[in-house]
Parts: sequence; C-alpha cells; structure tokens
Amino acid sequence: MSNLGFGARIRGMKRLKQSYILSCGLLALILNLFIELMSRRSLTGLLTFIVTRPHIFLYGAGIIFLTMMPALLFRRRVFVLFLVSLVWAAAGITDFVLLTFRTTPFTAVDLKLVKYALNMLDKYISWYQIILALAAVSLAVAGGAWIFIKAPRYEGRIQYVKIVLMICVFSLAAYGATSLGMETGIFAKNFGNLADAYHEYGFVYCFGSSLLNTGITKPEDYAPEVIVRIESEDIEKEDIGSDSSQTVQENVEGTAVSTEESQEISGTVRKDTDFPNVIMIQLESFFDPQTVEGLVYSKDPIPNFHQLQEKYSSGYMLVPSVGAGTANTEFEVLTGMNLDFFGPGEYPYKTVLKETTCESISYIMKKLDFTAHAIHNNDGTFYDRHIVFSQLGFDTFTPIEYMNRYETNPVGWAKDKVLQTYITEALNATEGQDFIYTITVQDHGAYPQTEVIQDPEIIVEGCDTEAEHFQMEYFVNQLYETDQFIGELIHELSTWPEDVVVVMYGDHLPPMGFEEDEIDTGSLFQTPYVVWSNFDMERKELNLEAYQMTAYVLERLNIHLGTMPRLHQKYMNMDAAERDEEAYLENMRLLEYDLLYGDKTADEKKLESTDLQMGLDEIKILDVGIEYGNLYVRGNYFTPSSRVFIDDSEQETVYVSPYLLVVHNTELIPGESFCLDVRQVGADKIELGRTLTWEE
Repeated sequence: MSNLGFGARIRGMKRLKQSYILSCGLLALILNLFIELMSRRSLTGLLTFIVTRPHIFLYGAGIIFLTMMPALLFRRRVFVLFLVSLVWAAAGITDFVLLTFRTTPFTAVDLKLVKYALNMLDKYISWYQIILALAAVSLAVAGGAWIFIKAPRYEGRIQYVKIVLMICVFSLAAYGATSLGMETGIFAKNFGNLADAYHEYGFVYCFGSSLLNTGITKPEDYAPEVIVRIESEDIEKEDIGSDSSQTVQENVEGTAVSTEESQEISGTVRKDTDFPNVIMIQLESFFDPQTVEGLVYSKDPIPNFHQLQEKYSSGYMLVPSVGAGTANTEFEVLTGMNLDFFGPGEYPYKTVLKETTCESISYIMKKLDFTAHAIHNNDGTFYDRHIVFSQLGFDTFTPIEYMNRYETNPVGWAKDKVLQTYITEALNATEGQDFIYTITVQDHGAYPQTEVIQDPEIIVEGCDTEAEHFQMEYFVNQLYETDQFIGELIHELSTWPEDVVVVMYGDHLPPMGFEEDEIDTGSLFQTPYVVWSNFDMERKELNLEAYQMTAYVLERLNIHLGTMPRLHQKYMNMDAAERDEEAYLENMRLLEYDLLYGDKTADEKKLESTDLQMGLDEIKILDVGIEYGNLYVRGNYFTPSSRVFIDDSEQETVYVSPYLLVVHNTELIPGESFCLDVRQVGADKIELGRTLTWEE
C-alpha cells in the first residue's frame, strides 16, 4: 500500500507539472509580453527587445512564474492565480499611464507617493478618464468575485512540504540567475538612467530592483579610519567653536587655530557680517524652450533669465531625472550627495531622511549663524517635506498652507509671483544673514492638450500635432510668467540694503516627450542655472553635476565647510589631468554611506533635527465672538488653509481675510464654555500646525 501510495503521489506531482505548472509558464510569458508592450509603448519596441535580449525577456517571465507558485498552497488556486496575474497586469498598465505624463517608469517608490498622486489626479486626467478607471477597477473586482465563486477548488491533498521545497528550488534558481547576471554584467547593479535601464533590462528586473534595493550598500572597504583618511585629503577643515563669536579651523592633527590665524592660512573664513544672504530657487520644469529644434516662438519665453545668463555666472547642471523627480534634484543640491549610489528610482525623502538627519547647506550655513528658511508654493506635505526639512536643518518652512494672496494657473498650480513676497519677508525676518531655499511650482504638468489660454502672450509654431501645440503653448506661457517673477525679484533685490546672492536652476525638463536629438544641448538631463549677486562677483561659465552645485556656490563665497562640499571643491579645483574620477566617486560613496547609514565618523557634532517652524509668522487668535448665530474668529496671519476646530471637531470654515475666519450657523451659545483653536490643514487633510487653544 505504501508503494502504491507513493506512486500515486508521484503521478499526482507529474499531473501537477503537466497542468498547473505548464499553464503558469504560458501565462507568465503572456503577462511579460503585455508588461513589456506597455513599457515600450509599441509593438516594434517589444519585438526588438525579445529578439535582441531574449534571455532578459525569459528571465522576466521566470520571475513572474515564480510569483505564481505560492498559489499551489491554496485550494482556490485559480482565484489566487487570478490575483497574482491581476497585480502584474496592473503594474504594466500603471507603467504605461505614468509614462504618458513623465519619462520615469513605474518604480516601487511610487507606491509611497500614492497619496500625493491622488491629490493631483484632477490635474493630470479628466473626469471621464477617472470614471473609466473606476469602471475598470469595478470590473476587476467583479471578475475576481465571479472567479472566487465559480472557479473549481482543488479537492486533493495539498502536499505542502513538496510544494514549499519546489518554491525554494525555483527561488534559489532565480537568485542564482540574478546574482550571475549582475556579476557578469548582464544586469546592472545601479541605474544611471532609469528609463534606459527599463528598456535595457526589462520591467520585471528593474521594478524588482527598486523594490528590494534601497539605500546605499555598505562599501567593502568602509571603516572609520578610511573616512578620516578621505577627510584629511580634502580642503582643510573648518568648524564653528562652542563660542559662536569665534571661528576656528582644525588642522589635520585636530589643533584649533584662531580666526585671524585661519584667515592667514587659507583665506577661507570671513567675518560673519561679510557673508551675503544666499537664496536658492529651484525652478519647476524650467529650461530654455528655444533649444528645442523646429519650434518657433512669437517672442523669447524667458528674456530675463537670458539676460542674467549673459551677465552673470551660468552654465548647465546635470540633474538625476527627466520629467519628474523634483525632490531628487533638490536632495542632490541641498546635500551634495550623488543619487547614483541609492536604489533604483529611490527618493531619500521617502526613505532614510524620514528617520535621520543629513548634512546639508542649511546646516553648513547655520554654522555661520545664518537662519535657514524653505519656501514652496505647493503642499507642505508633498514628498514629506514637513518632516524632511527638519532633518535637513531648516528653521522655518512656508508652504502654500501658510500663504495668502496667491493666484492659480488654468491647471490649478499656484503662480510663482507670490514667492517674491515671502522671499523678501524671510530676508526681513531676521537681523542676521539668511539662507532661503525656494521651490516653484507654476510650470508643473500636466500640460493640457486642448486650448485653455484664449489670448496667449506667446504663440508657438512648428508642433507636429494640435495636441502638442496646445501643450507647448500652455507650457511656454507659464514659463514666461515664471521668468517675469525672476525679473521682478532680481529688480527688487538689486537695491536691497544687504548683499544677496541668488542661485536659480531648473529641477528637470518637463515631461513633453522630447528626444535627445531634438534638444540643442544633446542631453535631456541638463538644465540651465545662473548665479546672480547685487555686488561684484567674477563671471564664470561652468557645467556642473547637481550634487556639485552647493560646493560651487560655497566656493564662490570663499566658504569651505561641510564634508561633501569639501570633497567636491577639492575635485573641481584640480586640473583636468590630475582628476581621478573613479577615486572621486568611490570617496563620495564612502562618505555618503558614513553620513547616512554608517558610524557618522564625518559628522563630528552628530547633527540634530531642527524644531521646524511652519510659516514665518505665528498664527494667533486675538478674539472670538458669536453674533446672529455665526462664530467670528479674529486674529493674525490666517490663510485659506486655516480651519476652526471646536472641542477638537473641525468646523466648516470660511476664510474672509488674514484677520478673520467665520463659522456660519454655529450651535454655540454666547456664554457657553468651549475650547477653540485654528489649525493649518492641507488638501490631504494633514495638520501642519495649530494655534494656542482659546477657551471660553
């Protein structure tokens, strides 16, 4: 009987292999065909991939097949298989949709950005498209319910041990194939260009890498003494002593020298009063549209920026992404860190910076007694900036929830001209020097494919289709208004009573489907920058990496503070023949790992996150009254995002002015006791701050 039972089990496994496994293998191939078709958006691209990279295609199908194997552990195998297949198909469709609006493919990090995407949904797709999407989801749910009810259940004995062993064998095979591919160069460990990587290595491998590979892998030669050696090779270190009135510089042996002596040694330290205010402006989707071949404009879309380029230091900055990824350009500029060492498509704002501090230009300038401000005419919670900016050393953050007097463009983004007011208010907010980091948003996509501007300031000619024409015409007219904001800001700062340096740069090219051969620069990853000052500075032309921008600006101001800036300054100051790029990149990787994931040997003072103040001014309640059934809350600095809460219950609040909020038809009775406060609440319903409680 035992032999017969064993034989029956063997035959059962054979039947399993012949039916389920073969079916799964065929389904995995079909799913991978669908996913790669969505990724490449053309049948020609799909066929080219299969013919030129058949091993990569089969690898992707194999990984999909592996994810189907756990269904064998359930009696409702068909239903579980349907769910797995649905997830893969949804990933392919999501990738296709995202590539319609940007050039960055779908990565695991996007799953962490879902709440932001939902808030912006109406700016990218129409209501009928939303309805179609909801209908598709409803159909998938209905199909799943039907399969759950109607599909046959497996009634035989589930051989858990053998199935688990089989899954383990397939998993080990997949792991071995992946490791071998990475060691032999078939697969890349790091992706310089995410879009190119998806085309080269397939969706399955790249998405899997973005899911499993995050952070910076510990370098094999990482050790505290290695970090000390790297730092000793850089420009001589400087730091601020415990007495803020005295600047000290440490030599390699760690001996402190006085301010006067340090000036004689390196000439890199000036009196605090000699430093100018520093303003950085990251311009959303900003580039020169006149570099696009074949397009003609009725007038220059960015005349002020062009004038600044001619008179002041300028060049191109190599950014880490195209069409999206604002926070990653921001990260490289603020920290001097290279994103290439992180996981594919990773946003450090969504991972490591939510939990740890990071050296940044804010912390560096604070060593010189600067106050660090951040300003953004968009939601404060976007990319978790309301959390991350405290990890980057900012003292204040003014997002749109703390702004008044702003207008919106036809798509709904706040216009950039409102930023001029908050930049100058930040300059006036303190007696000392200020570092002000500003992020614009007006030029953000999506760009309408129908006419939304009836009388455009700039007319565009040369587009291939009507939809492209309306997209480009809308974009350049938004760009023109941003340029007007630049011109007006520079005009005001040109007579500012204090020295000011303004650094302006584009975060990435807009998601307009440009090809490299259509851009005069020959690169989709280059954006223009300019460094303006209201005092004499030598004009220079230099192309930079985004992570070198802070080091370059500090160098121009004769400041050599900070681990990452000193590394970059040393490299940039070398003659071209002396530069060892491989060693430079390796040292960069070691320092980044140390500062974020290692022993923080380079972070001598162990940076502490700041107590981030939202808004420049404290919102206050001055008086509360009830008249004719309405509640009147009087105070200072209210905004359209101010919400009245009574006993922790949100009220329907009417914003009247920065001094008055009204709650109509309140049930409160004069003389009745209650607790009231005003809270700043964004579109995502996240509270950013609240007033002191007013008690009646």
